[in-house]
Amino acid sequence: MTAQSSVATTPAAPDSTGDHPGIDPARESGLERLCRWACRVALIALVLIIGLDILTRSVFNYSLEIADELGGYLLAAITFLALAVTRAHEGFHRVEFLYDRLGPRGRLIAALLFDLLALLLALLLSVYLLRYIHATWVSGAVAPTRLMTPLWLAQLPMVLGMLAYFVSALRGVMGRWSALRRTPSAANTGRA
Repeated sequence: MTAQSSVATTPAAPDSTGDHPGIDPARESGLERLCRWACRVALIALVLIIGLDILTRSVFNYSLEIADELGGYLLAAITFLALAVTRAHEGFHRVEFLYDRLGPRGRLIAALLFDLLALLLALLLSVYLLRYIHATWVSGAVAPTRLMTPLWLAQLPMVLGMLAYFVSALRGVMGRWSALRRTPSAANTGRA
């Protein structure tokens, strides 16, 4: 007697329910594509800055003393700008053993509820970050480093990333809502 595997050997194409996440450029809007490219540029800049600092330390025994500061700013920018891209590709965690027990309509409802909650939290965090950056800008605070970077400038990618995530989550809510309206419920199909 042979046992059959319940795990698919090839990934299925992404669908409107959010199953089988993957990189599909068709799922990205222009804003998410822009965020993805900004993350790529920031990552390349991060590698170059760290590489340059390693080179100057090893060859000239001299540190530029900016790699840590700029690296932190770039890491924060990548983290926040990647939120919208991650949402577009359904890259966030979910409880699979519960999610797999739901039917297509249940999965849509669960994804819609997650997106609605995320939308609310993104809005609240965006408002908080905007207020924080405004206070930093008004105070004229700068980093206590050689570069003396205005802190509002270093914090700006956080707001831009959260606002991009908010727009992406809003797009997700609208897409899931229209998919939910097209998906028949168990009562409409005669199933209990």
